[in-house]
Amino acid sequence: MNRKRIITIAALVGLAGLGLTVLMAAREAGDKSPDSPGKAANGRKALVCLGYADVEDRVVAIYPDNFPQSAKVTEVLVKEGDVVTAKQPLLKFDNEMLLLKVQEAEAAIDGANAEKEKAEAMITAHQSHVAVLEKELLAEEAKLDAKKKALEEAKRAVTSGRLNPVELEEPEAAVKAANLTLIAARLKWDNAKAEEPVYGRKLAAASWRRAEVMKKQAEHARDQMVCKAPAHGNIIRSFVSEGQSFGPQSREPAFWFLKKGPLIIRAEVTQEFARRVTKGQPATIVDEADPNQKWTGKVAKVPDQFLPKRLGNTGLLDLMPVSDERVLECQVSIEVGPGEAPPRYGQKVRVTLGE
Repeated sequence: MNRKRIITIAALVGLAGLGLTVLMAAREAGDKSPDSPGKAANGRKALVCLGYADVEDRVVAIYPDNFPQSAKVTEVLVKEGDVVTAKQPLLKFDNEMLLLKVQEAEAAIDGANAEKEKAEAMITAHQSHVAVLEKELLAEEAKLDAKKKALEEAKRAVTSGRLNPVELEEPEAAVKAANLTLIAARLKWDNAKAEEPVYGRKLAAASWRRAEVMKKQAEHARDQMVCKAPAHGNIIRSFVSEGQSFGPQSREPAFWFLKKGPLIIRAEVTQEFARRVTKGQPATIVDEADPNQKWTGKVAKVPDQFLPKRLGNTGLLDLMPVSDERVLECQVSIEVGPGEAPPRYGQKVRVTLGE
């Protein structure tokens, strides 16, 4: 019985020693973790944190200008790693249908112009017709005046006895007939003036405006069937190939684009040590995997807010993080000496802030 008790006590002591060893190892690892204070060569405390090489502008996902409308790629003009300039075409698309739409609109404009010319010709012909009726009206007025003068002459002849009163019937009837003819001519002239075919001109003008709008729409759709670089920069990732079609179902962009600009280090400082970071503070930058790659720099910008960590190098903030940790994302400039290679975009580094 005593022997069993001794064995149990020895086992408990062994377990306690093992637990103490694990705790000491964990403490040593914690002392070497990022964002933990360290010591520089002169004995002063320094702050160590993780970061990565980036530019101030975030990576841009490039889609065709007409996205999410359908667009079939016929030729890829750039590849990953290419340097591009602003407005440089990156893709070519099958736009034959849109070119036909433009031609259709142009034909509609030609048709509207023909309708307009026809309407103008009808107006000119109508004006000539009105002018003829006006002349006919003037002729009938002259005839009526002549008949009236003949009637007056006949009346004087009857008064003087040179003409039988019965003979007045014919000039009187002639005056009445000429008057009716004049009334008819005036009605025809008035109606012709009121019936000027301006509706044809209005319809032609409306058809022309509609055709112009159709052409602008077709040209806009044609001009949107492009994919151009938004600025000077680099194509860092390509997701497109010839024959691929973009549309509402597309999830991946055509390219990831990185705008040209100086590299910086985004150093992520936890809230515990944020008060020790100041603008202009010297920094030593070391590649996380290769300590032989080193650069120097200074803290260029200290933000006023704590935010979730970014999602890799996409520039997006992790708005639904697994943990509630917030970081102070400081920007550190990079000083590259003569003949020295700068960090690569996205390179993960360890940053020591302070001397």
